[in-house]
Amino acid sequence: MSPVLELVAVSKEYPGTPPIRALDDVSLAVDAGELIAIVGPSGSGKSTLMNVIGTLDRPSSGQVLIEGNRLSTLTDTGLAGLRSARIGFVFQQFHLMEGSSALDNVATGLVYKGVRRQLRLQMAAEALSRVGLGHRLDQKPPKMSGGERQRVAIARAIVGDPAIVLADEPTGNLDSHTSTEIISLMQRLNDEGSTIIVITHDRDLADGLPRQVAMRDGAIVADTADVSIETVAARPLVGVGSSNDMTKRTNREGGKQA
Repeated sequence: MSPVLELVAVSKEYPGTPPIRALDDVSLAVDAGELIAIVGPSGSGKSTLMNVIGTLDRPSSGQVLIEGNRLSTLTDTGLAGLRSARIGFVFQQFHLMEGSSALDNVATGLVYKGVRRQLRLQMAAEALSRVGLGHRLDQKPPKMSGGERQRVAIARAIVGDPAIVLADEPTGNLDSHTSTEIISLMQRLNDEGSTIIVITHDRDLADGLPRQVAMRDGAIVADTADVSIETVAARPLVGVGSSNDMTKRTNREGGKQA
């Protein structure tokens, strides 16, 4: 089985004198159903890596594959379609619509997938129930605690059953008790099959997850997975799709759900 996510010799440079090398020859493979932490201090490159994995930024060199789709072959429209259909995001700042209910916050992301309203609301209600907010569907974010708002954000990330959930400092705005609850929730969702990548500077949080990938100066310096970084870099790229494949897949999924 091919990894759900694969990076092979990925580098990212930003213009400057000299150029700023934010990622330096990064190779990484993540299998479906993993729960991993990408951990490192500020400036280590972990946020840049998240943006590259999340298709928010393109690498300067190397290859990124999600479910066998080689991202370098996709147009910006193709990347947007893949991001909408196959990647869920959780952020430290929640990024919820303050004037909308929890249900509408979660359902809104499905609009871009062409899911009809009745099904959107049904899927959103199910996702909120999964995160323990089935009784708070009509509540708006200003009336919710920080932990509840983060649960809404997590429900929004998982509602479309994405291939990967990227969680950027998901406990950064929460107290220690609530942080523990959120990490426990992510562990439960992972047990149910979600592939979750947590980006964090918190070593204690990372140590509590099954796999830790440590970064420094734009490079992976340690990975607790059995597979070595050198093995990932040497692995041939297999099962690679094209931009047309991704467009067809997105259209099929939208058609099934519409």
